[in-house]
Formats: sequence, C-alpha cells, structure tokens
Amino acid sequence: MLTKVKKQESFLSGELLLLCERMEMARFLRVYLHHLFRQGLMLPKVQFYCYRSMEQLPMVVEQLPALEGSGQVRKVVLFADAGDNVDARRNIMDIVRDSAFLATREYCAHFFFPGKGRGRRWRKGCLEDLLLEALAEADTGMQLGLLNVAREYLFSVDNVRGKMSLQSGRRLLHTYLAGTEEYAGLSLSDAAQAGAFDLDSAALAGLRSCFAALVDKMD
Repeated sequence: MLTKVKKQESFLSGELLLLCERMEMARFLRVYLHHLFRQGLMLPKVQFYCYRSMEQLPMVVEQLPALEGSGQVRKVVLFADAGDNVDARRNIMDIVRDSAFLATREYCAHFFFPGKGRGRRWRKGCLEDLLLEALAEADTGMQLGLLNVAREYLFSVDNVRGKMSLQSGRRLLHTYLAGTEEYAGLSLSDAAQAGAFDLDSAALAGLRSCFAALVDKMD
C-alpha cells in the first residue's frame, strides 16, 4: 500500500519510510513502485516524506521521532540527487544515517540519482539524468532529432545568459518532453504514467534492486 505524496506530514503511518529530496522525485517513485507492485513486488505500507534540500535533511530527520507513529517505522530509504559534489552529499548522508532515529531502525539505506556507474561509485547528476537513459523506445530518428534540437536550444540559452547550467540533464529532459505531442506540459510522474519512460529499462536496474532488497529485509 502506498500513501499519497503530500508536501508536509504531521504523522507517520507506514513501516517503510521513503525520504525524498523533491516532491517530483517522490511522485515519480510512487508511479515506479506501482509498476513494481503490478509485477509482484510485495512491500508493507509505504509512506513518502519530502524534504527540500540536503542541507535541510539533518533537521528533518532530527524531528522524525517527535511525529506521531514514528515508532512503527522499521525501514528507511533516503533518496536524493547526487548533484555535482557527490562526496559532500555522501558525507551529509553518512552523518544523517548515524542519527539516533535512523541508527535504531531495522534497516536504513540511501540512493543517489542517477545511480551507480560501472565502478560501483555514485555518478554525478540527478533523477532526470537517469530518466533520460530510460526514455521509452520511439521513432529513433525523431527522438534523437528532438534531443539534439533541445541540446542546441539550451546551448543557445546558456550563451545568452553568459553561463552554463549545472542542471543540464534536468533541463534537457523537460525541454525534450515539451517538444513531444504526448508529454508536453506533463510532470515527470504524469509522463511516466503516460509511457514516456521504459520502467523495465536496464537503466533502472539499480533502482529496482534498491526496492528488491527491501523485500529481503522485510522478512
């Protein structure tokens, strides 16, 4: 069972708590979990809890024990974008996972988008970088053409602004989706429901494994 994604929660109601850095991240993960549930994944009640930034995360976790229902939380997974400074974000995550509340849960893990590379190290980037790798198959020529046009457009925008964006994957994905007829104007979660991404893509194997590991930990 999945709870709805809300901006703020005043109580905790699930055995499995997913802490997500962004609302859009939580909403996409909810769609992805529904997909896994339809394929037979079995998890207890899942609750999403959003925080606004990695810098805010320690304060958010510190406040969790005071929320009604905190005692029933058995497992916690923290989701965040890796960004451009993975080491700095990992250091914050390590400190948070050693906090009194998380250290006393039965299981606690974290996942940085876009996931790990071949060397098993977290890659730089964000959720949108991963979703670019998991775009559903379409007319190959059209898809590549739209992606190239989107890159050229964003390059021109950066030239006009006089600086390069640090969120190239995020901007590229949204620009690409805006250029399609099916997904223009949709959020990432709505685009996922509409079929923009191949939720069985090998690119999402790491994310799938993250949730599959919870099945073992729930036994």
